[in-house]
Amino acid sequence: LVVPDLIKELKRRKLVTKEKVIWYSLKKGPEFVVKRKTLATDVTREHLKSGDWKDLEFKDYNYEAQGQPIAIGYSQPLLEVREAIQNIFLEMGFSEMPTNMFVESSFWNFDALFQPQQHPARDSHDTFFLKAPATTTQLPDDYLEKVKQVHQSGGYGSKGYGYDWKRDEAEKNLLRTHTTAVSARMLYKLAQEEHFAPNS
Repeated sequence: LVVPDLIKELKRRKLVTKEKVIWYSLKKGPEFVVKRKTLATDVTREHLKSGDWKDLEFKDYNYEAQGQPIAIGYSQPLLEVREAIQNIFLEMGFSEMPTNMFVESSFWNFDALFQPQQHPARDSHDTFFLKAPATTTQLPDDYLEKVKQVHQSGGYGSKGYGYDWKRDEAEKNLLRTHTTAVSARMLYKLAQEEHFAPNS
Protein backbone atom coordinates (compact mmCIF):
# COMPACT_ATOMS: atom_id res chain seq x y z
CA LEU A 1 0.00 0.00 0.00
CA VAL A 2 1.42 3.34 -1.08
CA VAL A 3 0.82 6.31 1.18
CA PRO A 4 -0.28 9.45 -0.74
CA ASP A 5 2.00 11.68 1.30
CA LEU A 6 4.94 9.44 0.47
CA ILE A 7 4.14 9.71 -3.24
CA LYS A 8 4.09 13.49 -3.02
CA GLU A 9 7.44 13.48 -1.27
CA LEU A 10 8.99 11.19 -3.87
CA LYS A 11 7.63 13.35 -6.70
CA ARG A 12 8.95 16.49 -5.02
CA ARG A 13 12.40 14.94 -4.81
CA LYS A 14 11.99 13.85 -8.45
CA LEU A 15 12.55 10.26 -7.57
CA VAL A 16 9.37 9.13 -9.29
CA THR A 17 7.38 10.35 -12.29
CA LYS A 18 3.81 9.80 -13.28
CA GLU A 19 3.15 8.07 -16.58
CA LYS A 20 -0.13 7.36 -18.32
CA VAL A 21 -0.32 3.83 -19.71
CA ILE A 22 -3.13 2.74 -22.04
CA TRP A 23 -3.86 -0.93 -22.56
CA TYR A 24 -6.01 -2.32 -25.34
CA SER A 25 -7.81 -5.62 -25.21
CA LEU A 26 -8.49 -6.99 -28.70
CA LYS A 27 -11.07 -9.63 -29.45
CA LYS A 28 -12.23 -11.24 -32.66
CA GLY A 29 -15.19 -9.36 -34.13
CA PRO A 30 -18.05 -10.68 -36.27
CA GLU A 31 -16.22 -9.76 -39.51
CA PHE A 32 -12.85 -11.24 -38.51
CA VAL A 33 -11.13 -13.07 -41.39
CA VAL A 34 -7.70 -14.63 -41.75
CA LYS A 35 -7.29 -13.50 -45.36
CA ARG A 36 -8.24 -10.01 -46.52
CA LYS A 37 -11.00 -9.97 -49.10
CA THR A 38 -10.42 -8.00 -52.31
CA LEU A 39 -13.47 -5.96 -53.24
CA ALA A 40 -14.30 -5.09 -56.83
CA THR A 41 -14.08 -1.42 -57.80
CA ASP A 42 -15.13 -1.40 -61.47
CA VAL A 43 -17.57 -3.20 -63.71
CA THR A 44 -15.69 -4.27 -66.82
CA ARG A 45 -16.93 -5.36 -70.22
CA GLU A 46 -15.98 -8.93 -69.37
CA HIS A 47 -18.11 -8.79 -66.21
CA LEU A 48 -21.13 -7.68 -68.20
CA LYS A 49 -20.62 -10.30 -70.92
CA SER A 50 -20.16 -13.18 -68.50
CA GLY A 51 -22.73 -11.97 -65.96
CA ASP A 52 -20.41 -12.62 -63.01
CA TRP A 53 -20.86 -9.03 -61.84
CA LYS A 54 -23.91 -10.32 -59.96
CA ASP A 55 -21.66 -12.40 -57.68
CA LEU A 56 -19.06 -9.70 -57.07
CA GLU A 57 -18.86 -7.74 -53.85
CA PHE A 58 -18.15 -4.12 -54.68
CA LYS A 59 -16.30 -1.61 -52.58
CA ASP A 60 -18.46 1.13 -51.10
CA TYR A 61 -18.14 4.45 -52.90
CA ASN A 62 -16.62 7.14 -50.69
CA TYR A 63 -18.24 10.43 -51.66
CA GLU A 64 -16.05 12.37 -49.22
CA ALA A 65 -12.73 11.14 -50.63
CA GLN A 66 -10.48 13.86 -52.01
CA GLY A 67 -9.34 13.53 -55.62
CA GLN A 68 -5.79 13.79 -56.87
CA PRO A 69 -4.61 17.38 -56.38
CA ILE A 70 -4.27 19.28 -59.66
CA ALA A 71 -0.81 20.76 -60.22
CA ILE A 72 -1.45 24.36 -61.23
CA GLY A 73 0.35 27.63 -60.86
CA TYR A 74 3.85 26.29 -61.39
CA SER A 75 6.36 28.07 -63.61
CA GLN A 76 7.21 26.38 -66.89
CA PRO A 77 10.94 25.45 -66.85
CA LEU A 78 11.66 26.80 -70.34
CA LEU A 79 9.96 30.10 -69.49
CA GLU A 80 12.12 30.37 -66.36
CA VAL A 81 15.28 29.88 -68.44
CA ARG A 82 14.03 32.40 -71.00
CA GLU A 83 13.32 34.97 -68.28
CA ALA A 84 16.76 34.45 -66.73
CA ILE A 85 18.53 35.00 -70.07
CA GLN A 86 16.24 37.95 -70.81
CA ASN A 87 17.18 39.63 -67.52
CA ILE A 88 20.89 39.12 -68.21
CA PHE A 89 20.68 41.02 -71.50
CA LEU A 90 18.46 43.75 -70.05
CA GLU A 91 20.95 44.30 -67.20
CA MET A 92 23.73 44.60 -69.78
CA GLY A 93 21.89 47.54 -71.36
CA PHE A 94 20.09 45.84 -74.23
CA SER A 95 16.44 46.60 -74.95
CA GLU A 96 13.77 44.32 -76.35
CA MET A 97 12.40 44.60 -79.86
CA PRO A 98 8.65 45.29 -80.19
CA THR A 99 7.15 41.99 -81.31
CA ASN A 100 3.47 42.86 -80.81
CA MET A 101 2.79 43.67 -84.47
CA PHE A 102 1.57 40.36 -85.84
CA VAL A 103 0.58 41.62 -89.31
CA GLU A 104 3.66 42.22 -91.44
CA SER A 105 4.41 43.02 -95.06
CA SER A 106 6.05 40.49 -97.33
CA PHE A 107 8.88 42.97 -97.77
CA TRP A 108 10.05 42.82 -94.14
CA ASN A 109 9.03 39.20 -93.67
CA PHE A 110 10.76 37.89 -96.82
CA ASP A 111 12.35 40.40 -99.21
CA ALA A 112 14.43 42.33 -96.65
CA LEU A 113 15.81 38.96 -95.52
CA PHE A 114 16.68 38.22 -99.15
CA GLN A 115 14.32 35.33 -99.63
CA PRO A 116 13.46 35.16 -103.36
CA GLN A 117 9.88 35.91 -104.30
CA GLN A 118 9.41 32.51 -105.92
CA HIS A 119 10.48 30.65 -102.76
CA PRO A 120 8.07 27.80 -101.77
CA ALA A 121 7.72 29.18 -98.22
CA ARG A 122 5.95 32.21 -99.66
CA ASP A 123 3.22 30.03 -101.10
CA SER A 124 -0.26 30.41 -99.62
CA HIS A 125 -0.09 26.87 -98.21
CA ASP A 126 2.69 27.88 -95.81
CA THR A 127 1.87 31.55 -95.21
CA PHE A 128 -1.40 33.24 -94.27
CA PHE A 129 -1.98 36.30 -96.45
CA LEU A 130 -4.53 38.96 -95.49
CA LYS A 131 -7.56 39.90 -97.57
CA ALA A 132 -8.17 43.27 -95.91
CA PRO A 133 -5.94 45.19 -95.92
CA ALA A 134 -4.28 43.05 -98.56
CA THR A 135 -1.32 45.36 -99.16
CA THR A 136 0.71 48.10 -97.51
CA THR A 137 2.13 51.35 -98.85
CA GLN A 138 4.33 52.12 -95.85
CA LEU A 139 7.65 50.88 -97.21
CA PRO A 140 10.90 52.89 -97.28
CA ASP A 141 11.51 53.58 -100.98
CA ASP A 142 15.26 54.07 -100.59
CA TYR A 143 15.83 50.76 -98.83
CA LEU A 144 13.29 48.98 -101.01
CA GLU A 145 15.28 49.98 -104.10
CA LYS A 146 18.51 48.59 -102.59
CA VAL A 147 16.84 45.30 -101.70
CA LYS A 148 15.39 45.08 -105.21
CA GLN A 149 18.83 45.63 -106.73
CA VAL A 150 20.40 42.83 -104.64
CA HIS A 151 17.58 40.43 -105.51
CA GLN A 152 17.87 41.09 -109.24
CA SER A 153 21.59 41.56 -109.88
CA GLY A 154 23.34 41.10 -106.54
CA GLY A 155 25.70 43.27 -104.56
CA TYR A 156 27.95 43.19 -101.49
CA GLY A 157 29.62 40.03 -102.77
CA SER A 158 26.37 38.40 -103.94
CA LYS A 159 25.38 37.57 -107.53
CA GLY A 160 21.69 37.95 -106.74
CA TYR A 161 18.91 35.69 -107.95
CA GLY A 162 18.67 37.05 -111.49
CA TYR A 163 14.90 37.49 -111.70
CA ASP A 164 12.44 40.35 -112.16
CA TRP A 165 11.67 41.53 -108.62
CA LYS A 166 8.09 42.81 -108.20
CA ARG A 167 7.07 45.53 -105.75
CA ASP A 168 3.41 44.41 -105.62
CA GLU A 169 4.59 41.05 -104.26
CA ALA A 170 6.58 42.78 -101.51
CA GLU A 171 3.58 44.92 -100.52
CA LYS A 172 1.36 41.93 -99.67
CA ASN A 173 0.31 41.76 -96.00
CA LEU A 174 0.54 38.51 -94.07
CA LEU A 175 0.58 37.09 -90.56
CA ARG A 176 4.21 37.38 -89.49
CA THR A 177 5.83 33.97 -89.84
CA HIS A 178 8.89 34.67 -87.68
CA THR A 179 10.32 37.37 -85.41
CA THR A 180 13.35 37.79 -87.66
CA ALA A 181 11.14 40.15 -89.66
CA VAL A 182 11.18 42.43 -86.60
CA SER A 183 14.98 42.22 -86.59
CA ALA A 184 15.06 43.46 -90.20
CA ARG A 185 12.83 46.41 -89.31
CA MET A 186 14.90 47.31 -86.24
CA LEU A 187 18.22 47.08 -88.09
CA TYR A 188 16.90 49.48 -90.73
CA LYS A 189 15.59 51.84 -88.03
CA LEU A 190 18.92 51.81 -86.17
CA ALA A 191 20.77 52.42 -89.43
CA GLN A 192 18.88 55.72 -89.80
CA GLU A 193 20.30 56.98 -86.49
CA GLU A 194 23.61 58.82 -86.46
CA HIS A 195 24.87 56.98 -83.42
CA PHE A 196 23.75 53.77 -81.74
CA ALA A 197 24.74 52.39 -78.34
CA PRO A 198 23.01 49.99 -75.91
CA ASN A 199 21.03 51.63 -73.11
CA SER A 200 23.19 52.41 -70.09
